[in-house]
Amino acid sequence: MKIIRNLEFQGKQTAVCIGKFDGIHKGHRLLIEQAKKENKPIVMISFSVDEAKVLYTPYEKEKLAEYLGIDCLLEIPLTKEFCSQTPEEFAKKLLCDTCDAASVIVGSDFRFGAGRSGDTDTLQQLGEKLGFSVTVLSKLELGGEVVSSTRIRSLIAKGKMEQANELLGTPYFLTGVVQKGNQLGRTMETPTANIYPDAHKVLPPYGVYAVFVDVEGKRYKGICNLGVKPTIPGGNEVGFEVWLFNFSGDLYDKELTAYFVSFLREERKFASLTQLKEQITRDTVLAKQILSQKESEWHPESFLH
Repeated sequence: MKIIRNLEFQGKQTAVCIGKFDGIHKGHRLLIEQAKKENKPIVMISFSVDEAKVLYTPYEKEKLAEYLGIDCLLEIPLTKEFCSQTPEEFAKKLLCDTCDAASVIVGSDFRFGAGRSGDTDTLQQLGEKLGFSVTVLSKLELGGEVVSSTRIRSLIAKGKMEQANELLGTPYFLTGVVQKGNQLGRTMETPTANIYPDAHKVLPPYGVYAVFVDVEGKRYKGICNLGVKPTIPGGNEVGFEVWLFNFSGDLYDKELTAYFVSFLREERKFASLTQLKEQITRDTVLAKQILSQKESEWHPESFLH
């Protein structure tokens, strides 16, 4: 998959889907599935927005887009010059000159051009004039509400991982490179891998979660603690600490992807490390039960590969 972060790209008779694509949730995936029906190279146009929090970092978004079969991810910075274009300039420069779009797929709320002056009707008129087809898809509804990144962010912020994952399609995940921690887990017979999440990533509440973890092409079950580890002296930096069941080896400097399956309990301070260890044992029993159940429920293609 090509990753382009400017307009210096030259497509050739492409199928273009446009949106923010934060999370690339089930609603977004309808656009991608429609683009695949065109049997042309798929270009996903996503706009770089300086939002305080996003579901996925740029790198995580790239991993997911590639997994879903996108040929080119075109990340457009929303500069003052770009945002001042008329709808026709937008269509000519981006869709025709850059992408050579044969077809364009958007959601029903799509707006473009200066002051969001263009809508789907405008786009269809420009398509007829400039020579590309336009497909407009209705918003996907699940559970009586529209599937949106805003709705998913809210669910994740409340720790409702099962509900968020149902809307995402791929379970909410966190990717990072393992860094060296205080190695306390080794003394408790629960050696952990430590990752420090991106500051702009939407995170669930501090607590303990059942997770599936991919590392070096293999998948493991595990539990993780997300938070500041209040029982451990000097622990105040927000971190992700995961213990993989049935794993032995060195994870330092290796990339892992953790899928958050279920919230087990809130993070809390224990009076002693012995109490913490006893609680981890209880957490492990519960996590294994949940993960064994989810393993049979979830289709393997729900995950990245």
